[in-house]
Amino acid sequence: TLIRYPETLEQAASGSAPHLIAQYLRELAQAFHTYYHAVPLLVEEQALRNARLSLCLATRLILADGLSLLGVSAPSKM
Repeated sequence: TLIRYPETLEQAASGSAPHLIAQYLRELAQAFHTYYHAVPLLVEEQALRNARLSLCLATRLILADGLSLLGVSAPSKM
């Protein structure tokens, strides 16, 4: 899902369709919600923990960027 972000931005820009960004962000948030509740993040194995936390950070950055493009402020924490 994260890898689709640049493609989604391109489609939204070329088609004057900001709703595509909103739709993508909703799908990303839903996917992350499922992941967050299904997968333990703070595991013993450092490499695995770092990979999972990096995925969380990448998701946060994309959500914040997409919301900013739409003129919506993102909460700093939840």
